[in-house]
Amino acid sequence: MDPSERRQQLLHAGVQCFADKGIGAAKHADIARKCGVSVPTVFSYFATRDELVSSVLAEVGNTLLDKVLEPARALPLDQQLAATAPLYMRLATNQPEYVKVWLMWSTHFASDIQHQFQLFETRAIDMLASMFISEDEDQDPEDLKDKARMLFASSAFLAKMSFDGISESRQQSFANQVLKSLAPQHAQITAELQSLSTEEKGEI
Repeated sequence: MDPSERRQQLLHAGVQCFADKGIGAAKHADIARKCGVSVPTVFSYFATRDELVSSVLAEVGNTLLDKVLEPARALPLDQQLAATAPLYMRLATNQPEYVKVWLMWSTHFASDIQHQFQLFETRAIDMLASMFISEDEDQDPEDLKDKARMLFASSAFLAKMSFDGISESRQQSFANQVLKSLAPQHAQITAELQSLSTEEKGEI
């Protein structure tokens, strides 16, 4: 296997092990066992436990950005915020281990792990803040970041709804209510798009 492919395989196995055992409990040996390789092989890619933890958490953070925020940001501005919930729900369904580790990471208070999360969180909040439509040219950018923080925080409960088996329609309803409270303009656009989609389905 190509070294870059092997490294990605080990990272994905690391995410699975962290999701199963916790960030503090999963070890090189667990990843080696899951991938069917020797423990020294895992150490050849991640020489220390700190490097392993940091690399796996970076994989989680990058996946959330790549699978949720970046695709949303590629849409027209008035559709970006509304797209984040369905993309996040899809990730929670298809790759739940990534979302589970993200949730563990967000409440982990070891200084080095917390610092890494804060760096990821800042990137995510900045991206979310850029998606809000501001009708006031003089609006304080920090106000938009506060709204982004509230939206970011709501994603933890949305993930819990997914893991608790609550229906996708209820999850979307929850996301719509959050969006309505934080960004009425976006919520109105979302309602119009959903209404149009329903009408189009009825015509087929």
